[in-house]
Amino acid sequence: MTTNPDARRGTRRSRALTELNDVARALGVATVGAALFYYLGLPAPALIGAVTATTAAALAGKLGPFPKRWRDVVFVALGSSMGSAVTAETLSGVARWPGSMVALAVAVTAMTASSYFVLRRGFGWDRTTAFYASPPGALSATLALAATTDADMSKVAVAQVIRVFILTMAAPIAIVATGGHAPASAAAPLIASAGAIAAVIGAGIAGALIFHRFRIPGGLMVGAFLASAILHASGLVVGRPPWWMTLPFFVALGAIVGTRFVGLKPSLILSLLKASLASFFVTAALGIGFAVGIGWTLGLPSAQVFVAFAPGALETMMLTAFLLGLDPAYVGAHHVARFLALSFAVPLAARLVGASAPAEAAPEPTDEDV
Repeated sequence: MTTNPDARRGTRRSRALTELNDVARALGVATVGAALFYYLGLPAPALIGAVTATTAAALAGKLGPFPKRWRDVVFVALGSSMGSAVTAETLSGVARWPGSMVALAVAVTAMTASSYFVLRRGFGWDRTTAFYASPPGALSATLALAATTDADMSKVAVAQVIRVFILTMAAPIAIVATGGHAPASAAAPLIASAGAIAAVIGAGIAGALIFHRFRIPGGLMVGAFLASAILHASGLVVGRPPWWMTLPFFVALGAIVGTRFVGLKPSLILSLLKASLASFFVTAALGIGFAVGIGWTLGLPSAQVFVAFAPGALETMMLTAFLLGLDPAYVGAHHVARFLALSFAVPLAARLVGASAPAEAAPEPTDEDV
């Protein structure tokens, strides 16, 4: 039996319009959430505000899943954008504090392992979900990588977002209260030229396709990130894309994460709070302990070391350092080093612990809405 070509085209057109409608609604809700968080002065508004708003809408049954093909575009764009944080200056900063960098590696490993143990053994989370809910920092990369696996994104998102939200709200207050800060710098990042941005986009797409071809976990984002990082670290490309180009993709990532709550009940979120808070307190306690110890050993301000070691996202902790006037070279070098390490170590470690299984496609007609 043959199928009418016109009917097939009509079906494809209908599915394309449905996908476009789902994307537009999710991005609209995410943008409202990001704008509201920004207006209220809450942390990481583009990402956490978008996640919060789309999660609420998804739990209320107002949104559908985020289509896979659109999600892939967001991952490539995010990887290309975040690679601009890797410059020759930040890499040279890594070499200036070898002892502190080694301590950072130990601290991140200890925080990840302790959180994984608490979630896996203490609360019975499955291996993949507990693994991706545990890395302290590189929030965007971790969520994007987790979204390509069979991890329970509702649990991963709640654990990671709660960690960043509490830390970003509490860290500045605690540091200001102890007097461990200085006036903020007014320096602004250098904006890349249109040609440089085009080169980064082209390299990012090429890197994403290569990594995806070899089935590297999170390959679309990791490949784009590596290609962009090489261009920036080598000095071939100087500067970052303007905020109006990158911000929408962080909002879109929030929409991707939030729409993973489609079909779930609000009671589930409340049931995850205990495990998420336990994970946060374990990693935060270790972060504070390492900050005090390293600060005392190297004669550095504990507040500065804590912001560099804090189990928060690259974006939010860098902003915290900027607002508190802490040494930007030290804090920036450590967060870039951690971001680089986590971006490449997480996919490799995922394979070692058996947490890299790809997400299963849903049945038709939403086979791409994963």
